[in-house]
Amino acid sequence: MSGDTSDSSSYFDGREPDGLIRALVQKWPDTDGKMTLGLRFIDLERNKVFIKAMPPDAPSGSTAVSCGNHVYVIGGMRENDANFRGYDGVNDVFQLDLKDLERGWRKTTSMLFPRAFPPVLAAEGKIYVFEYWGSESFGEVYDISGDFWETLSPPPEAIDICVPVLDSSRSRILVHCHAGDTVYAYYYDRKSWVCLEQKFCYWSDSATIVDDVLYTVLDNYSCSLEAYNLLDKKHLPVKWSSAVPVTPPQGCTLYRLGSGKLILGWVNHLHTFEYIRFNIWCNEQGGIHVAAEHQSAITVPYPKDICNLWFF
Repeated sequence: MSGDTSDSSSYFDGREPDGLIRALVQKWPDTDGKMTLGLRFIDLERNKVFIKAMPPDAPSGSTAVSCGNHVYVIGGMRENDANFRGYDGVNDVFQLDLKDLERGWRKTTSMLFPRAFPPVLAAEGKIYVFEYWGSESFGEVYDISGDFWETLSPPPEAIDICVPVLDSSRSRILVHCHAGDTVYAYYYDRKSWVCLEQKFCYWSDSATIVDDVLYTVLDNYSCSLEAYNLLDKKHLPVKWSSAVPVTPPQGCTLYRLGSGKLILGWVNHLHTFEYIRFNIWCNEQGGIHVAAEHQSAITVPYPKDICNLWFF
């Protein structure tokens, strides 16, 4: 279960994480027609991508999450023609210690339930995994130090969960219901659910929180950044200081750097990773001011077999 750890060890010695982005990538089908996943690290300081292979047994449909010095690959799916969906969910969990790369990947305690494409995030030494694509259980929690899984209590009403977002300053996880546009908060310190908003007009598949403001990006052709004040419970007007350097394609990812800055990133048809890095702050009118740090998208060469990516 060692996996390939080449071309990566030197990047984790005394490095600050701000300029290093982890991404789970999807590769174009091989000659057998199967889609495969890989793990990539994007160095924004050196404009370089370096590779770390997935564990040999990690299937398609897995989700990656980082917690401390470790990366976890969780769940997935394997083909099964006998199943009406055409696949079976997987409950496998793999771990990689970034401070001990020679050890490689190792298999840890499996989840209680199989899950394909599970939404996952980490907070205070625990990993929270939520339902997706017909799982038998709403969610479960992995205690890293104790190496055990336990079920996660569901919210008061059934919800079709959308991408969870960590609000660490309040020890909670925010989830959005597709069907009713309801926003719930799970307070993990006291294991309880609270309904925050009965109607929340929009929540993209890419969202993050900076200074009590939830940011999402509209999946359209105009790079429309949405801002929502979690304290005042209202949407804020967003103003760019200048024209956006480039119009990102649909499916671009919003990612928060450790310094509080944001980037929008995507893989384009020319086999490069491109991104816009920008600063955000509240203006005197109570809105959000956004300023790009450069006049054009920054381009990073990328392997030609990559067709999609997800930051984590």
